[in-house]
Amino acid sequence: MPVLAVCGFSGSGKTTLLERVIPELTAQGLTVGLIKHDAHGVTVDQPGKDSDRLFRAGGEVLLRAPNETFARFHPDQGKDLTWALAQLAWNVDLILVEGHKDTALPKVWLEHPQTSEIPAGVTDVLAVLPWGSDRVAALFAIVRDFCLTRQPPLWGGILLGGKSQRMGTPKQLLELGGESLLARSARVLAPHVEGFAYLGAGPLPPDVPEAPQLPDPPGPGGPLAGLRAALRWHPLARWLMLPVDAVAVSQDFVRWIIQQHSQGCWAVLVENPQGALEPAFSLVAPQLRHAVERLAERGEGPRALAHHPKARRVRLPEALAPALRTVNTRQEWETFLAELQGSSS
Repeated sequence: MPVLAVCGFSGSGKTTLLERVIPELTAQGLTVGLIKHDAHGVTVDQPGKDSDRLFRAGGEVLLRAPNETFARFHPDQGKDLTWALAQLAWNVDLILVEGHKDTALPKVWLEHPQTSEIPAGVTDVLAVLPWGSDRVAALFAIVRDFCLTRQPPLWGGILLGGKSQRMGTPKQLLELGGESLLARSARVLAPHVEGFAYLGAGPLPPDVPEAPQLPDPPGPGGPLAGLRAALRWHPLARWLMLPVDAVAVSQDFVRWIIQQHSQGCWAVLVENPQGALEPAFSLVAPQLRHAVERLAERGEGPRALAHHPKARRVRLPEALAPALRTVNTRQEWETFLAELQGSSS
């Protein structure tokens, strides 16, 4: 999660600058979190209001309204900056911190009109923005580039597909040119991801590289179960999901789906050239972890992710359409092998 502190002495224009930059960032589709340090104390409620009375009675208050949510907590040792960052991280693309100059966060320093000196002990300063310069454009560019270089790690998830009763044998054990389908999927993914996991139960063929095998969690099965297992195991990663029986998946397809993911997008959902969703092929960001769990609680499938405002449906070019081909029965598998044999003869 990109976290950047905007620091400077009182009167250096921190709040004014952030007030102008945040709309520029949200116009780019980014959801921005903001943490502000106030050494003089915080007054955010009205004495005598129900929420204030409940807070003063000792309650931790969360007040919900149609257009906003307000939270107010009592101070304790656990509610430090790290705790505050964790509260925001699952709901935003980046977090801007106003102040906190003495922390180890990467920082932008705003010069004061009376001094350009950075205090001793202030570390990790990426840039200094002079007083009187176009600081809005400068900070916008810094934040944009900062986000690009701090994307969550990309992992690959290979969906094993359950018992494969219609196929008669686990799909991951099928072989193509002496290579198991699972080993082939891993080989296609490997150059593009930091690691991968085998999602689902069942035996693994002997030719696959070592990787964790994650069982489906309780609840609905199918691609959503594999996605839930992946996001639970590595909740800070983006996950590129492929079914093991995608017999013609290619590195060109993998490169294409990665290229569709941009700042502010939390899911890339693949449509076939005719416009229908292919739920087993997707790239999902860690911010959707809780949304995915809610889908399972409601008994919905991964297609419902298309309704999330941060999800993006993308139509696969016709030239890459073969990558979506899957085999679900023995007859489909034999037909594919026959076509392959015919094209090579």
